[in-house]
Amino acid sequence: MSRPQHLKAVRLRLIPAALGLGAVVALAGCSAGQVTETDTQVAAVNGGSGDAQQVAVRNATLAFPTEGTFYRAGSSAPLELVLSNTGPDDKLVQVTSPYAASGQVGGTTDLPTNTSLHASGPTTKPAGNDQRTVQITLNGLKQDLTPGVTVPVTFVFEKAGQVTVQVPIGPDHNPRPEHGTPAEGHEAGGGH
Repeated sequence: MSRPQHLKAVRLRLIPAALGLGAVVALAGCSAGQVTETDTQVAAVNGGSGDAQQVAVRNATLAFPTEGTFYRAGSSAPLELVLSNTGPDDKLVQVTSPYAASGQVGGTTDLPTNTSLHASGPTTKPAGNDQRTVQITLNGLKQDLTPGVTVPVTFVFEKAGQVTVQVPIGPDHNPRPEHGTPAEGHEAGGGH
């Protein structure tokens, strides 16, 4: 075989290798930066946030209903959220929504500088010694509220003023009932 024929044969053998390498690189690029569905999933609903000067409302949600999957008109919906203050001492004085007849605020409402308040909804979660809690409830809902709907809620602070936040129904933290038992269909000697 002459030198030009030999170089041509080598080049022809390198083409499939180059194409194969290109395909591997292209396929690797397809998955770059992707997160598999089973890796880490974030809830489809994030809570609403807003700021009134140095007071921040973070991750505000209506607690998932304790009975059923939505809030009926006329019922009450507790809020879950965190309020934090990086400015001068302040106080939560009122919570309102056009979707509710009234907003009820209870527990700790003062918000000294560099502190936060947690509202944890209807459950009586044991608060740590350093966790300050407030209870906020929208009473007399004017219509049914279902997951996926956001409700404007206005928070009024003594010094920082007011901020309106779009508040969704939060995720259901209760375990779902299973159909059957975990061992169903896998009994010893079942012959599967």
